[in-house]
Amino acid sequence: MDRGDTSRDDEHGVERATDEIARRAVRALHAGRASDVESAIDLAMHESRSHAAAPATRPRRPTRAQLRAHAQALEESECGELARKLRIESTLDEALRVLATLEECLIVYDRDAADHAPPAVYGRAARGEFDLDPAVHIRVVTATSAHILAQSLSDAGFGETAVGTRDTRHGHLDEIAFTGEHAEYRIVRVPPRAPVDPHLDLVRGNPIESAGFEALLRRMPRFGDGTP
Repeated sequence: MDRGDTSRDDEHGVERATDEIARRAVRALHAGRASDVESAIDLAMHESRSHAAAPATRPRRPTRAQLRAHAQALEESECGELARKLRIESTLDEALRVLATLEECLIVYDRDAADHAPPAVYGRAARGEFDLDPAVHIRVVTATSAHILAQSLSDAGFGETAVGTRDTRHGHLDEIAFTGEHAEYRIVRVPPRAPVDPHLDLVRGNPIESAGFEALLRRMPRFGDGTP
């Protein structure tokens, strides 16, 4: 066997081992043996003894796409494909209601609301990716205080909210956190004069996808069925 064949075999072995780490991590998260995705991966890698493997065959940390694929397969095997689709639609509907509540709050309390971009969902939630760790990240550009926004959400029936701060590339920004029926919510208040690019991640500055109410509503029929 030449070096090329050995290299290909090693790479295939790494891919298989990495996929197995993803499967183990998802099951650990599902069983409540890990509190978040990263700790679930750490646990899976430790239990698989992959740290003792030779460098050429040592698995990589699985990607979000690999983890989501296993999460989707696990849920469909336990609950069925239809139940998964209904859960995703319910999660999306909840996110739309949160956006609508925030927009209504701005109409009442922010006289300059029309001059700014409306509240929008960012990251994985904008793509309808709720299979792994359902979380919805939202930005609101407004001078209205985070406490007023939080109270509006509580009054709308979203339960108890907590106001804190988020460390970003632009310094500390107000953040509202609460647990919805279908997802965890993190809402960042962006002051109108803050030099925040809506197309970039707040922490690393990487490009990030976003969707406002109308865009999210238009995408809703595509979510959960694998349509790009």
